[in-house]
Amino acid sequence: MFKSIQGVVRVVFIGRENELNGLEQQYQRPGFEFSVIYGRRRIGKTYLIRQFIAGKPAIFFTGLEAGALINLESLSQAVHQLTGQEGLAAYRDFSALFSAVAGMARNRRLVLVIDEYPYLAAAAPEISSILQKFCDHDWQDTQLHLILCGSSMSFMERQVLGAKSPLYGRRTAQYRLMPFSYFESRRYLSDMPAETAAILHTATGGVAEYLSFVDQSRSLADNLIALFLSGTGRLYEEPGNLLKQELREPRVYNDLLDAIVGGANKSHEIATKAQLHSGALNHYLESLIDLGIISKEKPFQNEQSRKTIYRIADGCFRFWYRYVMPNSNAIQSGLGRQVFEKIVEPDLPAFMGQGFEMIFFDYFDRLNATGKLPDLFTRRGRWWGNNPDLRREEEIDLVGIGTQMTCFGEAKWRQDKVDVGVLKQLEQKSDLFQASQRYFICLSKSGFTEGAYDYVQGRTDFLLSRFSDLEQVPGPK
Repeated sequence: MFKSIQGVVRVVFIGRENELNGLEQQYQRPGFEFSVIYGRRRIGKTYLIRQFIAGKPAIFFTGLEAGALINLESLSQAVHQLTGQEGLAAYRDFSALFSAVAGMARNRRLVLVIDEYPYLAAAAPEISSILQKFCDHDWQDTQLHLILCGSSMSFMERQVLGAKSPLYGRRTAQYRLMPFSYFESRRYLSDMPAETAAILHTATGGVAEYLSFVDQSRSLADNLIALFLSGTGRLYEEPGNLLKQELREPRVYNDLLDAIVGGANKSHEIATKAQLHSGALNHYLESLIDLGIISKEKPFQNEQSRKTIYRIADGCFRFWYRYVMPNSNAIQSGLGRQVFEKIVEPDLPAFMGQGFEMIFFDYFDRLNATGKLPDLFTRRGRWWGNNPDLRREEEIDLVGIGTQMTCFGEAKWRQDKVDVGVLKQLEQKSDLFQASQRYFICLSKSGFTEGAYDYVQGRTDFLLSRFSDLEQVPGPK
C-alpha cells in the first residue's frame, strides 16, 4: 500500500515486506522463475507487483474482459512498449508472442506480468496449455520471471495451482495475499488515534484499497459516514458489488450473510433463517470461505467436534451487513449521520468484540515472532465447549500450543478496566485442558484495576497488556 507524505511528493510502500522479499529473491536467482500471486479484489496485488518491477525490465499486461484477439493485441503492444516499437502489428498468435519473449530474456533478466489472468484464460481457454509448453521447454534456458496474478480465488487455486491444471507443478513460488494485520494497518493510519485506527482497521477488514479511502484528517464518525453511510460512499455498495463480480446468485449469498450477522452460526440455523434447503447450503458456504468472507471454525484442538460454526471473517462485510444493509433506506434519504449516532456508535463495542479478538491474534503472533513469549507457540486458535462441573458453555479467546507450555488468552474491548475476576475465570477455564505448564495473556482496551495488577504481582506466568501497549511492540526483523 502507498501512503502520501507531505502531499503527493514522497510516497512510501507499506506492508507486503515478506512477499516483496520473496519476489526479489526469485529475481536474483539465475534461470526461469514462475510466480503465482492471488488474493481477493482490492487486496493490493497490483500495488505489490508495480513496486516489485519498478526499475526492472518488465512487460506488464492486464487481462481484459474481451475476446482473444483484443487480448492478443493488448499484450502485443505491452511487448512492443518494452522494445520501444509501439504501433507495430500484433503477433500472429500467443505462441509467436511468447517465443519473442523467450528471445528477449535469453541473456538478461526480464519480468513478464499477466495481471487478471482469469480474464485472459476465459478469452483464450488454450492459454494455460500454451504456457505449460513454454514453461517446460522454450523458457527453461532463459532468464524470464513469469508472474500470473488473479483476483478470482477459485480460478487461481483450481485452474492455475490445482492438480488438474496444465500449469500444475510449474510454479517456483506462490503468494496468497491476505488482508493487513492490525500492525500493518496501524502503520498506514499512523496519524490517527490508536482506538480510531483499530475500528477503521476492523471496519475495512484490513483491505489495502479500502484503507486508502480513509481521510486521516477527519474523525472516526466522519470517515464511517463518508465511506459506508452515504449513498455516494466508496464502500456503500462494495460488498454487494464484490458478490456480483465473484459469484452467481448474489441474492442467496446476501441472505446467508444476513443470517450469520443476525446470530445464526450453525449450518441448520443458517439454512432455516435464509430459507435454504440444507443440502444446497455447503456449496454456498464453501464459496464464501474461498473468498475469505466467512470462516468455518471448530474448537481448537478438537477437530472431531461437531460444534462447527460459521463467522463472518471479513470486517467490512460484518460492518456492512450489520449497519448498512438494514438501514439503506435511511442512508439513501441522507440520514447517514443520524444512523451513525443512533445505531452504529452505541453498538460499536459489540461490533469490535470479534474484531478485537483478531487484533489479539495479531498481537500474539507479533510477540511470538519476536521471541517475547516464554515459549515458541506453533499453533493457536479459539476454543469453546462444555464445562461439565459448572454445566455451562465456556469460551477462550486464544489457546496456543507451545513446545513446553500452553497459553490461554482473553481480549476485552470495553470501557471498564479488567478486574481480577476476569483473570481468575481465565485460570479456571484453563483447567478444562490437560497442560503441565500454563501461561496467561489478557489484552484490555481500557487497562486493569489495581486488584488485577496485585493478583499477578511477582508471577511469571501472567502477561497483562493494555491496548496502548501495542504502540510499542517491535516488528520482526
